[in-house]
Amino acid sequence: MIRSKVVVVTVATATAGPSYAQDRPLTDIEKKIVASTYAERLRDPLSAQFRWHNLIRLPSARSHELIYCFQVNAKNSYGSYIGFKTIFGTVTQRNGAIVGYRYKLGAESNPIMSDTANEFCEVAGYKFSAS
Repeated sequence: MIRSKVVVVTVATATAGPSYAQDRPLTDIEKKIVASTYAERLRDPLSAQFRWHNLIRLPSARSHELIYCFQVNAKNSYGSYIGFKTIFGTVTQRNGAIVGYRYKLGAESNPIMSDTANEFCEVAGYKFSAS
């Protein structure tokens, strides 16, 4: 029930305003900021593999903080890769460049959380091809 309410609030927030979005690829420095911050959560951060998505800026987004989704394939406690999982978070911008990242949801052991991260990302316009 709570999950449904959060998705509804996110949908309502993400779809307010004009129905167009701007997007751009992340720079190498921005990727490093996101990867190094997220990697603190991993058992073997040096082995993490990332799939980057363009940064999407919805018209209703606050100017300094934007939703950002990417995918990561990391090793578990047995040393095996778990497959690419979608990560939902936010980036902080200053003068149009990413200067910080905050993890919100995804890639946890609970499949519901992973599904929720996928839903939030899709609502925000981030779609990843299945591979």
